[in-house]
Amino acid sequence: MPSGKNSAPTVKDTFVRQIEDMILSGELEVGSRLPSERELAEKMKISKTAVHDGICDMVRKGFLDVVPRQGIFVGDYARNGTLEALESIMRYDGGRLNTQNKAALLEMRGAVEGLALKKVIEAADPKVLEQLRAILAEAEALAAAGGPEVCRQLAECYFRFHHLICVASGNALAPLIFNAFRAPSVSIWAASAGALGLQNSVGRLRTFVETIEAGDPDAALQHLRFVIGEPSE
Repeated sequence: MPSGKNSAPTVKDTFVRQIEDMILSGELEVGSRLPSERELAEKMKISKTAVHDGICDMVRKGFLDVVPRQGIFVGDYARNGTLEALESIMRYDGGRLNTQNKAALLEMRGAVEGLALKKVIEAADPKVLEQLRAILAEAEALAAAGGPEVCRQLAECYFRFHHLICVASGNALAPLIFNAFRAPSVSIWAASAGALGLQNSVGRLRTFVETIEAGDPDAALQHLRFVIGEPSE
């Protein structure tokens, strides 16, 4: 069985993405009834096995409900969805979020990373600080070199930096939640780097390192609130 990040999507994966995108776009509304598995297979020209397995996946995520003797219905994923549903929402439309979801993402990031920052500063692990400094140095080098892809490259650095904070916090769920935000977060950070200018953008990362080095959780949280409160961020 193919594995790894570069594996081509299976027929089931493609089916799941099509249905989820229809739900997330509003084309299929919560509570609306889907055709039967047989009808879906015939309409989409795929096997009933792929349809059945895909529906099981979407039921597990919270996108669909199967009611015995009644049919398949779009579930209330906002209320009952799992972390996998969140990943699908973050992936939808290439990670380009509407204003409401972008605000929700930044609010959630503040909650998750705020807790993680406090724990990292309290632990004062020199190895973690060394790793954070290394990512900052990489970002500074990228900003100095410039280039057509530099904003995207910086955004990837920023994601690794903040994800490391979540990992180093010792909270097992923090990095998993942060991973779900990867696509839209990188997109937002890339746009922010272009809007702020490379040096100003990297300067925000430098401030995080300085507050962590100083062992000042209040300053770190204040800076986090400033960063996520910026419209460009």
